[in-house]
Amino acid sequence: MVKRFDWLLVFLLFSIGATAQSGRKQYDSYKGLVMAGYQGWFNTPGDGSGRGWHHYNGREGFRPGSCSVDMWPEVSEYKKLYKTEFTFADGKQASVFSSYDESTVNVHFKWMKEYGLDGVFMQRFITEIRNESGMKHFNKVLNSAMKAANKYERAICVMYDLSGMKPGEEEFLLKDIAEIAQRYSIKNRAKNSSYLYHNGKPLVTVWGVGFNDNRRYGLKEAARIIDGLKSQGFSVMLGVPTQWRELKGDTESDPQLHALIRKCDIIMPWFVGRYNQTTYPKYQKLVEEDIQWAKKNMVDYAPLVFPGFSWANMKGKEHNSLIPRNKGSFLWDQLMGAIRAGAEMIYVAMFDEIDEGTAIFKCARKVPVGESTFVPIEEGVESDHYLKLVGEAGKILRKEKATALNTSLNPATPNPFIRHMYTADPSAHVWKDGRLYVYASHDIAPPRGCDLMDRYHVFSTDDMVTWTDHGEILSSEQVPWGRKEGGFMWAPDCAYRNGTYYFYFPHPSETAWDGSWKIGVATSNKPAEGFKVQGYIEGMDPMIDPCVFVDDDGQAYVYNGGGGICKGGKLKDNMIELDGPMQLMKGLEDFHEAAWIHKYNGKYYLSYSDNHDENWNDGVKGDNRMRYAISDSPLGPWESKGIYMEPTDSYTNHGSIVKFKGQWYAFYHNSALSGHDWLRSICVDKLYHNPDGTIQMVKQTK
Repeated sequence: MVKRFDWLLVFLLFSIGATAQSGRKQYDSYKGLVMAGYQGWFNTPGDGSGRGWHHYNGREGFRPGSCSVDMWPEVSEYKKLYKTEFTFADGKQASVFSSYDESTVNVHFKWMKEYGLDGVFMQRFITEIRNESGMKHFNKVLNSAMKAANKYERAICVMYDLSGMKPGEEEFLLKDIAEIAQRYSIKNRAKNSSYLYHNGKPLVTVWGVGFNDNRRYGLKEAARIIDGLKSQGFSVMLGVPTQWRELKGDTESDPQLHALIRKCDIIMPWFVGRYNQTTYPKYQKLVEEDIQWAKKNMVDYAPLVFPGFSWANMKGKEHNSLIPRNKGSFLWDQLMGAIRAGAEMIYVAMFDEIDEGTAIFKCARKVPVGESTFVPIEEGVESDHYLKLVGEAGKILRKEKATALNTSLNPATPNPFIRHMYTADPSAHVWKDGRLYVYASHDIAPPRGCDLMDRYHVFSTDDMVTWTDHGEILSSEQVPWGRKEGGFMWAPDCAYRNGTYYFYFPHPSETAWDGSWKIGVATSNKPAEGFKVQGYIEGMDPMIDPCVFVDDDGQAYVYNGGGGICKGGKLKDNMIELDGPMQLMKGLEDFHEAAWIHKYNGKYYLSYSDNHDENWNDGVKGDNRMRYAISDSPLGPWESKGIYMEPTDSYTNHGSIVKFKGQWYAFYHNSALSGHDWLRSICVDKLYHNPDGTIQMVKQTK
């Protein structure tokens, strides 16, 4: 049965509205951006603010047994640190940063640039800035952030949190933003290129409108703020409750809220703590419906995502509502869910919120021990894991990059028996119906790392956005020879000739490692179903990773390889028998596996992987490179041209190159999303042919 594959998203590149002015990047729209909230509210004794331990402290100060943070920052990159009474298991004293220090804010914006987070919304809490010490602190943090935003070319926007506001303080807010606009020239793009604009005007965010939790202010005060901001020449983003559209749940029932929303430019509902990874799908549907309402009412929509939640130290362990991060898969589900729903911009809560455990910035795996219990970054991921995820999501949102998302097959089953399904070894083709098909093997394994690859799936798309999972195309049980259970069916390929689709797959006759590999062939008159095994190709060396290339004249060629050897040969018209012996492909520098052939401007390109988990050099993992060679003939001789992709993620391997609707793409897999070496996911980037015949992942500018 054909089903929608909601976990595979591939996008094309488009502009995000960030343009250059005098060599500086400027942000003309929130569309195409992934931005986070920035609290900036942490103080320490001795930081110059005079606020002591602020937002670190519990009722009895900041000491073991009394604190309000559940996560501990990873502090190795800060220039200024402040010692605490907390200690690690080895007895060493633990330190923290202060947001009051300009160097701290600078480090944070440096991370944003490094990992691709587009920018932040600078929080200004009415309950804080109404007081002298709070105003002093948040002005200092904002000043540091404005400088850092321009230095690192990150988008920045002022965001007011109305929580605790008293009626009458609307004028205080409007006066404050007018002063900020003048102080930082946010209406002058030449002087402040990083301030975020939307709909042609500088954007200001107002959070906390429409909640039914007995706030002293209401819609009347919110209307004055919105009208006042509009009269000052700002566009407005409004932060509202989760169920704002239906006016129920956490939302007051007054329909005037919808009238206020229609006055604004963007709406951003609050989702933190509302769901976990199991219950999230219901809220993804809510986001889809919210976006439709927003489009109908001509308001832009920014869905909120968060990595997890915890406030045991703030509220007490008996009140904690822990929402596990699940090594980033919870956050990734939301990021991809928002994009699938049609989101054009995303709000991440939060950059630095360690109070409620929603921080995406670098947090520690090694945390203090004792009376207070902290939530460490999970084993198997690094402190920058969540920054990487939001950066990758930004590329996907802007359609610069494509990726396949892992999905849990058995989310209700407790560890260690949870089984996950991941796609790998992509073989990409465009068939006569105009659709792009990706044939892939699946890694099916428990988290402890056993790899069982014993089935193939195929996915297709006609727009690189919406994908269909056609289900299982072949499993080891359908093969009349060799292993039936855990058949290690790796790296398939597919070819089309004279009305028939030919599916090629490696399969072991006994075990995966005894040299008994055969290249099996299954056929169908449809590209994604009905395949039946016909046998295997006699005379091929017992190696893996078949590739079949059909030339312009209809002649088909088959390749396979492994362990440094690649061979190729002609196929007869029946596409199952060799037409002569296989030949050694010479000139392939550092060939390891995964041969792939494509043709461009009369030249044949043989691309392959040279990386492998066994390529260690003085304890350092191997090259993770994708190479290629060029020939005037499909069987060589080949001239090595070097590397066309050198990724940074582990276990990147097995490329295929295809042209779809005028654009060339390079598919591959890696393990970055799973965090586990042998649980891989398909990714794809644009590929370009240069005038000199070379290929690369980045388009030449000259």
